[in-house]
Amino acid sequence: MSSHGQTELENAALESLLSLKPAGALLAPLGRASDFERVRQFTLEVPTVIFDSQVEVGEAFIGSNNFQSIGLIVEYLCRTGEPPCFFEMPPVNPNANKRREAYAQVMERLGYVPQVIQFAGQGWEFERVGLEEGKRLISENALPSRTVLCSNDRIAIGFLAAAYDQGLRVGRGPGCALRVAGHDDHPWSKFACPGLTTVSQDYSAIATRSAETLFRIIESNGKAEKYESTLFEGKLIMRASA
Repeated sequence: MSSHGQTELENAALESLLSLKPAGALLAPLGRASDFERVRQFTLEVPTVIFDSQVEVGEAFIGSNNFQSIGLIVEYLCRTGEPPCFFEMPPVNPNANKRREAYAQVMERLGYVPQVIQFAGQGWEFERVGLEEGKRLISENALPSRTVLCSNDRIAIGFLAAAYDQGLRVGRGPGCALRVAGHDDHPWSKFACPGLTTVSQDYSAIATRSAETLFRIIESNGKAEKYESTLFEGKLIMRASA
C-alpha cells in the first residue's frame, strides 16, 4: 500500500492492514505528515519493522546512514571544487532533517560556512519545485555557490532542467558554470542530462534486512528483545554533473 504523501491515505492504509489481522508489517511512515498517534497505536497492535523513514515506534528500524552518505558527497565536492550550498524544500520526512544536519556538520568540520537554501513548497512535487526555484535563483544570481548539493535526486533533476532553461552548462569540464549533485541514486538519475552525481542507498540490503528482522520478531511472539536500529552506508556514484 502507498500513501502517496497524504496523511489520510496513510491512516486508511493502517486501518485496512488492521482489518486483515496481520502477523506483522513493514512500514515506511510519511514522517512529518504522519498522524503519529495513529502510527504508534498501529505498532502497539501489530509487530512492526519501520524502514527508510525513522519514527521512534515499532520493534526495529532499518535504513540508510544519512550522516555517512552526506559526509561522503560533501567531502568529495569540497575536495574537487567550490564547497557546495545545500538546496532543499521543507522536510517531509526525518531523512531530510538528517541530511541537512549532516551537511552542516561536515562543512563546519572542513572549515567552511554551511549555506542552506530552503525554498517554499509542500508535498512531494520535488522536480517541479526544483525547476521553478532553480530558475528563480539562477535568474536572480542568488546562488551562494557554483556547486549545488540537492537534498534528493528528484530536486536535483528539476534543478538540472532549470540550469538548461537558463542557458547554463552543468558539469566538471571546461565551460561548465555549475556543478550539481543529489542523493539516493534515483532510477532517473543516470538518464539526466548530464548524468547526476549522487550517493546510492543500498535498497536491496535494507529490504532484505527489514524482511528478515520482521520474520524473526514474528517468530519471537511479536517482540524484539530490545529496539534495534540498523543503518546501511551509501556509495558515491560518479557521473558528469559534478
